[in-house]
Amino acid sequence: METNVVHKTDWLLAIEGKVEPDEVRKEREKLLRRFTRRIKLPGFRPGKAPVSMVAARCAEDVKVELVEEFASRAYREALEDKRIRPLSQGRLTHWNFIEQDELRFEVEAEVMPEIEVRGYRKLKLEPIPKPSGDELVERHLETMRERTARFEPVDRETREGDYVRCDYSVYRDGKKQDKQTRVLVKIGDRENLSQINAALVGKKVHEIAEAVVRYPDDAGELAGREATFKFFIHEIKERRLPELDEGFAKEMGFETLQAMRSKLASDATEEAERMMQERREDQIFTQLLELHPFDPPPSLVEERIRYLLVRLRIPDTPEARQEVEPKAAEHVKLDIILETIAEKEKISVSDEELEAWFAERAERMGIPLPQAQAIWRREVAMNEARRRKIIDFLLQQAAEGGLIVYPDSH
Repeated sequence: METNVVHKTDWLLAIEGKVEPDEVRKEREKLLRRFTRRIKLPGFRPGKAPVSMVAARCAEDVKVELVEEFASRAYREALEDKRIRPLSQGRLTHWNFIEQDELRFEVEAEVMPEIEVRGYRKLKLEPIPKPSGDELVERHLETMRERTARFEPVDRETREGDYVRCDYSVYRDGKKQDKQTRVLVKIGDRENLSQINAALVGKKVHEIAEAVVRYPDDAGELAGREATFKFFIHEIKERRLPELDEGFAKEMGFETLQAMRSKLASDATEEAERMMQERREDQIFTQLLELHPFDPPPSLVEERIRYLLVRLRIPDTPEARQEVEPKAAEHVKLDIILETIAEKEKISVSDEELEAWFAERAERMGIPLPQAQAIWRREVAMNEARRRKIIDFLLQQAAEGGLIVYPDSH
């Protein structure tokens, strides 16, 4: 049997096989003997039917097993000889018998792309202005107020920014398609259709708001269709932020407002450093992606899409998938690039470095070290620690190359 391995794309491998007639006939005879032992034909005891009759009765089954046998053998041998790491099971794409029993076939498999990393020792980092500590403190204070906001009923007409507790029904083609009860809707929310936001403004409790909408072109099966939404308003609520005073500070667990500001200022210093670090890393990542254009394996992109949807708590819909797919593809490509650099530079993590990683995680989360070690499996922790080491290596290469002067450097 002759085989030839061909890369159809960065991630798609094809194993082309050719089997000479003599080898095909020899394997067919083995299969026929096997079929003869197990098949039952009228008038013959098991295993005693003539081979010619078995061949006629089971011709298609023998042909299928024959192809599967040679294709599986070629696939296993190619993986072993070429040291290929498949990401999926091999798939027989086509096969045919030509003159004199010669067999030809092709097996495809998704594999990790083989890329030649380059330019990673000469990455450039632009100076990054340090975030204002005061701005970060005010942002945190506003976030704390947002989290503790109260929803208070009001006796007036609705306006943008209000929340309404309501029942609503959806009608399409004159028929009720859906009904929801006692749902809370924010008027003016960007997730709402504009016609719905407009219809809900200026209404009072126990009134009905009606909106006729036309679904946008990217709404899948509903694209271009019209629907009528009818809302019955039970309650109108206004979202009110707490005053930023001593009482609010005590609610947040601080003795005084000044003590709360001091703690936030201390945290803001660490956050500013973390934000700058993330922006430096983003510069590195952007350049790596530009230097290494290739198509990532679809199975890994699909896996990352599912992960992002769960992490971001986004429903798994065609529209959501379309939105996160570009970012998922970038993540996969970056993982492959970083891993390839690590292999080339022989970057690994020692037991001491792994223990330090666990200790840092435990301190950050405020938990005992054994608990941190129980949360992360050793393999996962090893991968995370190695990735951190690769990124630090790349940042160090840029800094040592004299290509950056940090405005916050000492």
